[in-house]
Amino acid sequence: IFSLIPKAASAKSNVLIIGESGTGKELIARAIHRHSNRRDKPFVTINCGGIPENLLESELFGHRKGSFTGALTNKIGLFEAASGGTIFLDEISELPLSLQVKLLRVVQDKVFTPIGGTAEVTVDTRIISATNQNLEHNVIQKKFREDLYYRLNVIQIRIPPLRERKMDIPILAQYFLEKYSREMKKEIREISAYALEKLQNYHFPGNVRELENIIERCVALETTNIILPESLLLASHKMEKQEKELTAIDIPSAGLDLDAFINQVEKNLILKALEKTGGIKKKAAELLNISFRSFRYRLEKHDINLPDEE
Repeated sequence: IFSLIPKAASAKSNVLIIGESGTGKELIARAIHRHSNRRDKPFVTINCGGIPENLLESELFGHRKGSFTGALTNKIGLFEAASGGTIFLDEISELPLSLQVKLLRVVQDKVFTPIGGTAEVTVDTRIISATNQNLEHNVIQKKFREDLYYRLNVIQIRIPPLRERKMDIPILAQYFLEKYSREMKKEIREISAYALEKLQNYHFPGNVRELENIIERCVALETTNIILPESLLLASHKMEKQEKELTAIDIPSAGLDLDAFINQVEKNLILKALEKTGGIKKKAAELLNISFRSFRYRLEKHDINLPDEE
């Protein structure tokens, strides 16, 4: 994911970021903006699902004095405020169909008309959108305009949940550690190896947002210059849920062949890991937290044949 950021930043095309809640979609959007030639211009965010429909148009496109009850002054919208920079449209799937038409015109022609206005406003704003839904499905269901979808989905960045990219945990944890140490004026520079191992063995149902909250809490309460395992407050009820899922397997009254059962579970997990990584064996091994040598041995053991990677 991090390798895609400079490539997306150097392009002028619109970006669509897809991922579960808490996976860090806004973090990726801000990184793209910071690496682009628009870095010195505004970065403006709006949650399309967090503002009532009757106010959303005014927030995005602005209004003119007297255009509706309560419009006592002229107001510029977020697209105009972000001109020259980037606008981040979070939860774009929640945008009402009535506003999708107006957004399409901005995407295509870079112009719009404020509420109650007669003159068009021209803007130079790069659009980065994000969603936790399947927009293609929404298009099929007629909940999202197909033409707008293709205009927004020029560069697509799909963010897997944190549980599927555990190799990113050390990088993100260090980033949040430095961020909150700086904000709280503390000299905490390091996360111990055991604390990091504990984080990497955690499921993170709340994704990157949960990791950030954990590190922020650690920095706030830590009295030494290193994060230790006992400083980490992980959600015990979520860990218990994981353990219950692993122990929920029932043994039939006739018994079972344990070796055969374990072999089948192992094979299923290997196939699942390969599916999630697009057949890339090294990434699948990382996902399962085993060495590449061990992964190759298990492929041979289960007679799973894959073409050699270039």
